Amino acid sequence: MEIGKIQLLKYIRKTSYGVILQNEKGEECILPNIFVEEKWEEGEEIEVFVYQDDGKLFATTEIPYCEAGEYAALKCVQVLSSGAFVDLGIIKDLFVPYKQQKGKMQEGKRYIIYVYVDEETGLLTGTTKFKRNPQYENLPLKKGQQVDLLMMNETELGWNVIINKKYIGLIYASDVYEKIYPLSEKTGYIKNIREDHKIDVSLQPEGFQNIDEFKQRILDKLDENYGILYLSDKSSPEEIKAEVHMSKKNFKKAIGGLYKEKVIEILEDKIRLL
Repeated sequence: MEIGKIQLLKYIRKTSYGVILQNEKGEECILPNIFVEEKWEEGEEIEVFVYQDDGKLFATTEIPYCEAGEYAALKCVQVLSSGAFVDLGIIKDLFVPYKQQKGKMQEGKRYIIYVYVDEETGLLTGTTKFKRNPQYENLPLKKGQQVDLLMMNETELGWNVIINKKYIGLIYASDVYEKIYPLSEKTGYIKNIREDHKIDVSLQPEGFQNIDEFKQRILDKLDENYGILYLSDKSSPEEIKAEVHMSKKNFKKAIGGLYKEKVIEILEDKIRLL
């Protein structure tokens, strides 16, 4: 039975307190009555999330914010001397032991939590202690791939981010062209998987094949400014970053494409919509 995972289990029998579900190995768990649908029949496979409580295995049809082996920004709902509970999105809150807290957690605040199954207790557990720059082997990611990002924290190098809930990467400060807030969610792109097995990420796609996104961003700005944008290929990277949130390299590619398409006119200190 995979604790902390969403899985398909077979409906075996009905009891007074719920339904008994079973996996292929014959291991069983309880799905309480509040989650049972009358239309289900014995032998049917039900998609559930499995967790442990009071030494027993339970299931829920609720969808958790994340599974074991994943990171998520979770809200602290209760603080005790032994640890804190965070909302996992299911009927049972997730426990974060005091010794697994990087700093003392506070009720009502959100924290990036890594969810795992404790080897000693077998309980689904959370921690805020994890490596900020881990090394990975055999990553199922490739350069240029679009990914989901959860922003962690800013450092001297840039921003640490969670990639697809499972991996930690870095956006270099030189690749940040917009205001970023911790725990915000964004779309990103794998920029590089380094020889030391660390992951570099960008908030913008690279290459001419992705230039349409930047063209549209410039056109949107032109529409907002009555067809004129006081930027040109001679503008500084800082000016371009502040106005259209992209690198000068991508800006020049985009306006070059729009110029060839006869959509804009490039003047000494501005571009103008034709």
